[in-house]
Amino acid sequence: MTLTNPTEISKRWYKIADLILEINYPASLDLEKLLPSFRDFQYNTTKENRTIQVNLSMEQAPQGEDLGQLLSDQSISWGDRFCFYEKENTFITTIANDRGNDFWYLYSERDFAQSTIYIPESTETEQSAVICWMLMMLFGQAALLHDVIMIHGSVINRNGQGIAFLGKSGTGKSTHSRLWLKHIPDTSLLNDDNPAIRITENGVIIYGTPWSGKTPCYKNEAIPLRAFVRLQQGPENIFEPLSGVKGFIAVLPSCTAIRWNKDLFAMMNSTLEKVISQVPVGFLKCLPDEAAAQLCHQHIFETPS
Repeated sequence: MTLTNPTEISKRWYKIADLILEINYPASLDLEKLLPSFRDFQYNTTKENRTIQVNLSMEQAPQGEDLGQLLSDQSISWGDRFCFYEKENTFITTIANDRGNDFWYLYSERDFAQSTIYIPESTETEQSAVICWMLMMLFGQAALLHDVIMIHGSVINRNGQGIAFLGKSGTGKSTHSRLWLKHIPDTSLLNDDNPAIRITENGVIIYGTPWSGKTPCYKNEAIPLRAFVRLQQGPENIFEPLSGVKGFIAVLPSCTAIRWNKDLFAMMNSTLEKVISQVPVGFLKCLPDEAAAQLCHQHIFETPS
């Protein structure tokens, strides 16, 4: 995955969830403009142990007719433009470009610690969207090597403590966060789509990331994680504490990990078990109203553990 013409390559680092994302890219690319959500995560370093390396290349991808075994052709973000392959010790992700005359290629080592993104003919708008998405995908896998799990959820900062709202798409995670922002004092939004969690000496910490879905909330902040709450729409507001296996099962679907790398998936499960042993989990059937937010707040902050 070594790039040619090293004199024309620039380098930039970002610190996300205490991991270093190193990007090597052609000097002709305006990375600042392509990745605006990454600005607060810029970091100056040359030596770090916990580094994920990504190369951006304008060269032709080294694909042949055989990309390997097709593992998936389904993507919520890219529809039928997306394919994911496994070939020997490499995972290959392809996305058809907007014009339909070429493909984006992401070549990743099996643990995603090193990857190369091959950029086809495309507009700056497309480059920004695809590169940002590919970085999110590979970071979410490589982070598992370092006991960091990215989750799909909306996170509230309640007076310096994080509450992660989980659930299927369309459940109302962002809506519930907005109810807290409106009705619960000392509350702000940390991230609205893809935060990261890790276990530290000081407990479980949840981090803002450069990826926050449709909500522009890209905060380079870290706070203790107070609770997970899995949401489900219902005819009334009911909160149920979950423990042990039930808590694990409630959080697992929101964790970012591909099932085709058994080692990374096992690492994620092991880390999640440790997280659940320290962080309470609740299940909230709710209406989109103030009472739901107040009930949730009461169980998390006012009910004795």
